[in-house]
Amino acid sequence: MIVLSFIITRRAVGVIVFHLHLYQPQREDPWLEIILPEPSASPYRHWNERVSRECYEPNAELGNYQWVSFDVGPTLMSWLRANKPLVYKALFEADKAGLERWGHGNALAHPYYHVILPLVSRRDRDILVYWGVEYFRRVFKRSPEGMWLPEMAVDLETLEVLADNGVTYTVLTQSQVKGRLAGGPYKVVLPSGRSIAVFVRDEALSNALAFSGFERFGEMLRGVSGDVVVALDGETFGHHIKGGDKMLAQFIQANRDRLGNLGALYEKGYKGEVEIVERTSWSCPHGLGRWSYDCGCDGPAPWREPLRKLIDWVGEVVDKAFVERLGDRGWALLREYIAVVLGGSNDGYTAEELKLLEAQRAKLAANTSDAWFFARVGIEFGIAVKWALRSLELIEDKAVLGEFFNRLRQIAVDGKTAMAFCPGVRGPLLAAAMYLALSTAGAPQERIGPYIVRPINDEFEIVDSRIREVYRFRHDLLWGRTESL
Repeated sequence: MIVLSFIITRRAVGVIVFHLHLYQPQREDPWLEIILPEPSASPYRHWNERVSRECYEPNAELGNYQWVSFDVGPTLMSWLRANKPLVYKALFEADKAGLERWGHGNALAHPYYHVILPLVSRRDRDILVYWGVEYFRRVFKRSPEGMWLPEMAVDLETLEVLADNGVTYTVLTQSQVKGRLAGGPYKVVLPSGRSIAVFVRDEALSNALAFSGFERFGEMLRGVSGDVVVALDGETFGHHIKGGDKMLAQFIQANRDRLGNLGALYEKGYKGEVEIVERTSWSCPHGLGRWSYDCGCDGPAPWREPLRKLIDWVGEVVDKAFVERLGDRGWALLREYIAVVLGGSNDGYTAEELKLLEAQRAKLAANTSDAWFFARVGIEFGIAVKWALRSLELIEDKAVLGEFFNRLRQIAVDGKTAMAFCPGVRGPLLAAAMYLALSTAGAPQERIGPYIVRPINDEFEIVDSRIREVYRFRHDLLWGRTESL
C-alpha cells in the first residue's frame, strides 16, 4: 500500500510540523458583500465553493487539520462560517485538539486582508495586523501566538508591527534568512531592541510536497535529521493535487508520534539567532517585484506597475480625505472599527464617520495581493479595481472619481483598458434589480446583502446599513440619492 512509503524511522527526524496556509481572496462584491457567479469555477458557482468541495471539506472530514499547524485568511474563514459551518467548526475543534495534545493551538492568525505588508504604510500594516488578531480572538476564543505573513512578504518594520500586536512568531522560507537555515525557532533581534521568533520552512521538502506529492517527499524526508518545518498552501491537498487529502491522512496515520505544531516547537527554545533578508517573499525571486512591477514572474505583465501605482494613489487620496474630515482621532476609530466589521453595532458612529471608515476598509481590500500574482489578468485584478472604486465612491469627490477613471483607461490589459472591470450597474441599483428578479420568481427578499430594499408605490427606498444612507429611485431606474439618516 502507498502508506508504507510514508513511514519515517525514529532515527530520521525529530518533530515534523506541517503548516497549511488556507486562503481565498475577498471574492464578495464590494457593494453587495455577496460572491457573484464566477463561470471559470464551473461546475460550481464560484471558486470558494469549488475549492471547499475539493479541499476544505474532505480534509475536515478526514480530521487532517487536527494534526497540522494552519492559518486561515479571515476572508475565507468568514465565508466558511456563513456557508460551510461544518468546516468552520472542524477548524475550531482542530485548534482545540492541538492545545490538548501539544499544549498549543494549531491555528495561527492572519492579517485581516491578504496584503503585501511591506508595500503599505506602517499605519495600514498595524490596522491589518490588529484586525487579524482581533478576528482570531473572536473565532478561536484565545489570543494568537503566531501570525502568517501574506506571501511571507517581510521586512524588519513588518516584524516590529507583529511585535507591537503581541505576536510571538511567524514563518519564513530559507531564502529569506541569511545562511539559509531551516527549522527553528530562530531569534530575530529588531531595531527597537525587542525580538521575535521565526520558523524557517524547508524549501526542498515543502516544494517537493507541493509539486510532486507524497512519494518523493517521503523519500527526501528519510535523509533529514532534526526538527522539520514544512509549509505550503493548504489547497495542495485535494484542489491542486487530486486525492492529496487522502494521502495527507495516510501520512498522518503512519507518523502520528512524530508530528507536532509550531507552538510546541517554539516551547523547545531558540536554535540560534538569524538575520532576515529584507523585502523578500516566498513566491517571487525578485523580492517584492511580483506586486510592484513587471518582474517576469509567471510571464510578461506590463500592467503590474501601473496597477500598483493606481492602488497606491487611491490609498493616498482616501487617507487625505480621512484625516481632513476626522482628524487624527480617525485612526483610533479605524483601529476599533473591527468590532463593527465583525458584526457589531455601528450605532455609535455618525453617517460621515461610517462612510470614511468603510472607505478605509475598501482601500485595504483593494491591496489584496492576488490582483498582481498571475501574469494573466483575471478575476483577481477585478477584485482590486472594484474595491478601489468602492473606496473612492465613499469619500464622495467627483473630481477624484473622474481621475480614477482616467487612470484606469491608461492601463492596458488584454486588448482593453482596466475600465472594463468597473461594473456599470452596482450598489443600490444592483440590489433593486436583484429584488425585482427575486420578486418575479416568487421569492421576494427585503435584504440584499447590506441593503434593505423597500418598494413604496412606484419607487424603491433602499438603505445601505453599513453607512446608514438612504437611496430612492423610481422603478424605471431613474434614480438619485436624496438623504442620509
